[in-house]
Amino acid sequence: GVERGMVFQQGALFEWLTVAENVNFGLRMKKEDPVKTAKKVEEWLEIVGLQGFGNTPTYQLSGGMQQRVALARCLINDPDLILMDEPLGALDALTREKMQSLVLKIWKETGKTIILITHSVEEALLLGERLYVMAPRPGRIHKEYNLPFANMGLTQDLREIKKNKDFSSKREEILTMIWNMEEEIMGKDN
Repeated sequence: GVERGMVFQQGALFEWLTVAENVNFGLRMKKEDPVKTAKKVEEWLEIVGLQGFGNTPTYQLSGGMQQRVALARCLINDPDLILMDEPLGALDALTREKMQSLVLKIWKETGKTIILITHSVEEALLLGERLYVMAPRPGRIHKEYNLPFANMGLTQDLREIKKNKDFSSKREEILTMIWNMEEEIMGKDN
């Protein structure tokens, strides 16, 4: 496969192409066998819950569906590393939660390394095995956490994990740390 794949905050799809054509784009550029790639496209559309939408123009899809197309387009190329830059940030709460579950499912099924950038502490806790809290000015790693919650999310509902005392405690610890860093920066600016 390719070395790395990227999923952006916005789907970065080709609006003039259908869902299937977008998912197949990388394979087509590599000039892979169209018969084999059509089967792969169908498999990935099923994995991301878009079976039956292959011929739909991407501009007709909701934001969540577009992100699933972007995810399938990345994964069909079998990258060793998946980089995700706030891929769920623009989604409504329910769609975001469904996509978080999908990311965990894909992580479990593929075993791929995923690096996820997010401003959501809750999302980072749910999806990460390792969490790096960044400090501003200059940007640097302030603290690293090893987390159990992503593995818990493979067998438990994400909403149940959010009710977990350890989860709540860790969320509050990190939010307080970030709040204090921001306050310190604001104090230096005044």
